[in-house]
Amino acid sequence: MTHIETARVQEMLGLQIGVIRDSAAKLQTDDLERLETVLAELEQGIVQLKSMLTSLPHKH
Repeated sequence: MTHIETARVQEMLGLQIGVIRDSAAKLQTDDLERLETVLAELEQGIVQLKSMLTSLPHKH
Protein backbone atom coordinates (compact mmCIF):
# COMPACT_ATOMS: atom_id res chain seq x y z
CA MET A 1 0.00 0.00 0.00
CA THR A 2 1.10 3.53 -0.66
CA HIS A 3 1.55 6.05 2.11
CA ILE A 4 -1.78 7.69 1.27
CA GLU A 5 -3.59 4.33 1.28
CA THR A 6 -1.99 3.40 4.60
CA ALA A 7 -2.96 6.73 6.14
CA ARG A 8 -6.56 6.32 4.93
CA VAL A 9 -6.77 2.77 6.29
CA GLN A 10 -5.42 3.93 9.65
CA GLU A 11 -7.94 6.78 9.65
CA MET A 12 -10.84 4.42 8.91
CA LEU A 13 -9.74 1.96 11.60
CA GLY A 14 -9.30 4.81 14.06
CA LEU A 15 -12.79 6.11 13.35
CA GLN A 16 -14.29 2.67 13.91
CA ILE A 17 -12.33 2.22 17.14
CA GLY A 18 -13.69 5.63 18.19
CA VAL A 19 -17.24 4.40 17.59
CA ILE A 20 -16.53 1.37 19.78
CA ARG A 21 -15.00 3.53 22.52
CA ASP A 22 -17.97 5.90 22.45
CA SER A 23 -20.33 2.97 22.87
CA ALA A 24 -18.22 1.50 25.66
CA ALA A 25 -18.29 4.83 27.51
CA LYS A 26 -22.10 4.55 27.66
CA LEU A 27 -22.01 1.28 29.63
CA GLN A 28 -23.91 1.61 32.91
CA THR A 29 -25.17 -1.09 35.25
CA ASP A 30 -28.15 0.85 36.57
CA ASP A 31 -30.35 0.45 33.46
CA LEU A 32 -30.42 -3.09 32.08
CA GLU A 33 -32.52 -2.19 29.07
CA ARG A 34 -30.06 0.53 28.08
CA LEU A 35 -27.19 -1.88 28.78
CA GLU A 36 -28.60 -4.32 26.22
CA THR A 37 -28.87 -1.53 23.65
CA VAL A 38 -25.30 -0.39 24.23
CA LEU A 39 -24.01 -3.97 24.07
CA ALA A 40 -25.75 -4.39 20.71
CA GLU A 41 -24.03 -1.20 19.50
CA LEU A 42 -20.68 -2.55 20.71
CA GLU A 43 -21.23 -5.88 18.99
CA GLN A 44 -22.10 -4.16 15.71
CA GLY A 45 -19.06 -1.90 15.95
CA ILE A 46 -16.78 -4.87 16.61
CA VAL A 47 -18.27 -6.82 13.69
CA GLN A 48 -17.63 -3.85 11.41
CA LEU A 49 -14.05 -3.49 12.68
CA LYS A 50 -13.38 -7.20 12.15
CA SER A 51 -14.78 -6.93 8.64
CA MET A 52 -12.48 -4.01 7.89
CA LEU A 53 -9.47 -5.92 9.22
CA THR A 54 -10.37 -9.04 7.24
CA SER A 55 -10.47 -7.05 4.01
CA LEU A 56 -6.95 -5.67 4.50
CA PRO A 57 -4.03 -7.32 2.75
CA HIS A 58 -1.69 -8.24 5.58
CA LYS A 59 0.45 -11.12 6.75
CA HIS A 60 -0.82 -13.47 9.45
